[in-house]
Amino acid sequence: MASIQLGIRAHDLQAQSLSELVSKAKAARFSNLHFAPAKLNQIIDTDLMTPGLAHYLYAPIQRADLTISILGCYVNIIHPDRSLRETALQTFERYLDSARWFGDAVVATETGSVDISGYTPQNFTDEAFEEVVDSVTRLARYAESVGAIFAIEPGVNHPIFNIQRTSQLLNEVNSPNLKLIFDPVNLMTTENYQNQEQLIIQFLEAFQDKIISFHLKDFAFDSDQKRIVTFGQGQLNTKFLLTEIGRRFPHTFCTFEGLQEKDIEAATNEVKKWVNVD
Repeated sequence: MASIQLGIRAHDLQAQSLSELVSKAKAARFSNLHFAPAKLNQIIDTDLMTPGLAHYLYAPIQRADLTISILGCYVNIIHPDRSLRETALQTFERYLDSARWFGDAVVATETGSVDISGYTPQNFTDEAFEEVVDSVTRLARYAESVGAIFAIEPGVNHPIFNIQRTSQLLNEVNSPNLKLIFDPVNLMTTENYQNQEQLIIQFLEAFQDKIISFHLKDFAFDSDQKRIVTFGQGQLNTKFLLTEIGRRFPHTFCTFEGLQEKDIEAATNEVKKWVNVD
């Protein structure tokens, strides 16, 4: 079987200190973390990323032989309030500056929304897409200037909501430093989930050279509402997804998302049915 490197979102581990978080990740035999400092409020008491803070946070992770596969900076890069959007973009640029102190981790975000409440049909307009292009272009050029890698995570509620929009964004920004995180569940709808294998193949083939990491979670639809469930216990074809990832992206980074600690063993066992874990 092919192999992957398995990890978890750091803020899905319940910990009151960084050492406790690292210990839990090691005990679960994870090799990498999706590490979003702003989500770790019980551990980190500042939102201002600096090289010193980055070094302080990364040192115990590195000593434990863990890798930061994704440095999460999930800010709304198309916030309708231009002042708050500028703050978000500057925050992301500080993370790009600090990535070298996190082992040259990839800095990632979703695109956000043009409405402060989150979901809005306006996200699917050409106007919203152009807002994304403007912000992503700025961040991609900044990433190029500091030698960092920047990744976007598409999702059905955001302006980058399908394969076509993803391809259009990559073509318009045209940056070697812009990559993708693929979370297939983020693209599942009541209209396409029964043809999920086709969606997965199309995405993997379209962006083979751009995908830098994968999120692993599962889903179930209840009365047309998508619910996240433990990996391997929903409607995701985990065998198909993992075998295709392993075959096309050997030893790639995959991180569980939205997984409760009590379900780590079951989810990990599901992964090991279909791929080896480094």
